[in-house]
Formats: sequence, C-alpha cells, structure tokens
Amino acid sequence: MTAPEHDRVCALVSHLPHVIANVYASQVYEKDYSFSQFAGSSFRDLTRIAGSSPEVWLDIFLTNQTQILSVIDELEGGLRIIKEFIKTEDEDGLKAFLIKVKKIKEQVDDYGSL
Repeated sequence: MTAPEHDRVCALVSHLPHVIANVYASQVYEKDYSFSQFAGSSFRDLTRIAGSSPEVWLDIFLTNQTQILSVIDELEGGLRIIKEFIKTEDEDGLKAFLIKVKKIKEQVDDYGSL
C-alpha cells in the first residue's frame, strides 16, 4: 500500500468516524445535554470516540486534511441519497439500500472481507 493509499484508508475507516462522532455529539449535547439520558447503546457507541484527545485529533485532521475532506464529501453524498429516499417516501429505494448495506456488513462479519 502506498502512502497516499494509506492516508485515504485511514481517512475513511479511522478519521471519518471521529469527525462524525464529534459533529453528532455536538448536535445533541449543544441542544440539551440531558437528551442523552434517553439514549440507548447506539448513541453511546457512536459518541464514545468524541471523548478522544482533542490534541491528537486536531493534528490528525490537519495532517490528513485532503483525504479527510474527500471522505466527508463522499459521506455528504451518501446522506443526500438516504435523505432523498426518506423525503420522497421511497420505501423501495430505502429498503434496497438498507438491505444492500446489511448484506455487505454480514459478509464482512462472517468472512473478514468481501
């Protein structure tokens, strides 16, 4: 794996989750931190990494900026797709998307790769 490929993979599987967790935790906690008392394990799982070292992640975000911005753009595209399914009540499209992702996740869980 080349250095640029490594940076891209790290941006996608390591850095992007930290971006997502921090943005999501900020959205919830800044509205009313007591909302978290109603949350289940998915909230705790998603926001756990928002408690990571700001100094470490500041350096990572700025050092791998190009790749992180690229994967954020891709995430925004995916969010637009699922948003459109929900907005237009496209049950078939939404279901197909969820099934596709579930099957891929199961394959990875079962075999460690695709």
